[in-house]
Amino acid sequence: MTDLLRVLLVDDSRIFRGAIQSALETLPWVRIVGSVFSGEKALAHLDSIPTDLVLLDLDMPGLPGIDTLKRIQRTNAHRAPAEPVGVLVLTDQADDRTELVRQAKALGAFDCFSKPAYGPSETIPVQALLNSLQPLLERYRNRLNRSRLANPGSRILQRPVDPSTPPAGLPALPPQSSGIRPALNPRHFAAVAIGVSTGGPKALTSLIPSLVPQLDVPILIVQHMPAGFTASLAESLAKLVPDWSCAEARQGEEIQGRMIRVAPGGKHLEVRRNGAKTLIELTDKPPECGCKPAADVLFRSMAAAYGPRVAAFVLTGMGSDGTKGALEIRKSGGLVLAQDESTSVVWGMPGSALNAGAVHDVAPLDRLPQLLTEWIRRRTSP
Repeated sequence: MTDLLRVLLVDDSRIFRGAIQSALETLPWVRIVGSVFSGEKALAHLDSIPTDLVLLDLDMPGLPGIDTLKRIQRTNAHRAPAEPVGVLVLTDQADDRTELVRQAKALGAFDCFSKPAYGPSETIPVQALLNSLQPLLERYRNRLNRSRLANPGSRILQRPVDPSTPPAGLPALPPQSSGIRPALNPRHFAAVAIGVSTGGPKALTSLIPSLVPQLDVPILIVQHMPAGFTASLAESLAKLVPDWSCAEARQGEEIQGRMIRVAPGGKHLEVRRNGAKTLIELTDKPPECGCKPAADVLFRSMAAAYGPRVAAFVLTGMGSDGTKGALEIRKSGGLVLAQDESTSVVWGMPGSALNAGAVHDVAPLDRLPQLLTEWIRRRTSP
């Protein structure tokens, strides 16, 4: 377990930073490792001092909070999966579902904290700050502990390793060669799975409209988002593909035809066979890789249900979720494609899957639909 949660405070108000520090220093498991007034100072701090969680003001002069968050997430792509720098955004907005907050959560912010209102002559309520912040910090600490337990000693490598060399305990996969590489069983695809996290909504908005013209099979998506936000994501995607049925996944729904389903926040999305039908199953199992929903859960169930007839995309995201499930898909004869580093906001998930030997091909986001088409053509050709 993590002994201390190392916290960096970033806010242009010295008084507010002081109040938060006074509140959090009463928690014996929190260590304040820095208190700075700008995004630039925060990034310089992170380069030199180990930090677990940044409390980041979104409204600051100089480098805006959103841009600071983007820079933090790009740095996270080169950290070990269990050692990311988390971000809890601070906002003056009473409504934590404003567009700016939505954007921060889409970029991978852990959660949002609405600052209490106070006048120039008023004292900031330190105890109220503590009462509101402590549950959030405890939740992040628990998530970090789960991630470290699930990824002992894991690391995202800067350079791809030989994908034909499997992780310990897994059978060797067929060697890969340059160019288009065949999956393990040349059959038609019956379903597509997508796992994505940080930067996902923007990536999906770009990918889905270009992907659906190539397909007539269901697409199931795990996007790391809290409950309440995945329904909005599904609604926004539905507007881009009006000829498809696009919605948040529902328990017991049959998976068929031109449908797109997004895993609800806080629930795992699995598929299960019931005779000739394949159905959606939403479960309340524990998080995997600190995530719920988790791409590993979806990928694993689709490998079991569809075997070689599933294609999976591992897109931009922090951590290693999707790697173990992608290995199961590849072992079953399915196809795994990954987004490249240059177009990923964070290259944690795709990089981890590639380094583990689960990925057949890597491409920029805008080329992934074309790459899938090439695989379909190769599978269906005599």
